Amino acid sequence: MNPTNNQYQDPTLKDWIMGIALLLIYLIVIGLGTFFLIPEYWHWWLLLFFISTILMVINQNRNYACRCRECGHEFEVSFLVNLISPHGVDKEGSWQWVKCPNCMKRAKATVIKVIKDA
Repeated sequence: MNPTNNQYQDPTLKDWIMGIALLLIYLIVIGLGTFFLIPEYWHWWLLLFFISTILMVINQNRNYACRCRECGHEFEVSFLVNLISPHGVDKEGSWQWVKCPNCMKRAKATVIKVIKDA
């Protein structure tokens, strides 16, 4: 049930560093935008916020998938699911709260890296 024929692997240290760097850049841009734009140009800040959030979700969607912690099934999620589902980090790694298409359980799924076809 993998229509994209992508392969998956656990995220490496480089993936973690890149993810944290992108998150920090996102927070800095939003923070600076808040400081400089909110008083008079709040509509530009909203636009900046929405565009940067969409770019973060697109990056997540292109580079990462999920592995069900219940049955081990590996699957990719849609843009909308990636946008609205809770994400976090625990002792087992990065997770996303989604419904597994294999076992149909809604639970934490481990975030894994997509290895794109050549």
